[in-house]
Amino acid sequence: LMVAITVILAAVIASFVFGLGSNVPQQKTPGIIAERVNANSVKFTLTAWGGAASIANCKLDGNNCTGTLNSIGASITCDGHSYGSHTLVCEVDGVQQIVWKGAI
Repeated sequence: LMVAITVILAAVIASFVFGLGSNVPQQKTPGIIAERVNANSVKFTLTAWGGAASIANCKLDGNNCTGTLNSIGASITCDGHSYGSHTLVCEVDGVQQIVWKGAI
């Protein structure tokens, strides 16, 4: 039992000393608001970068959107989406991630 405790304690101390786990990338959280344009279209507007340097190639529920989120206030429009729950996925600094999820 003492050996097991010593090994666990040594592993925990080593992780702090050598900084293991400190290289985990942080997910960026851009601010995006959604509004319904009509019965089949949704518009997304960038309100804050949230640490991101670029946002590109956005897809709503897997379908391409038109427009570019390249500045605060910029919008994209996603057509062919009825009312309900949706997920917007974009490349944020080159990494695909969910940037908005909700019902509209």
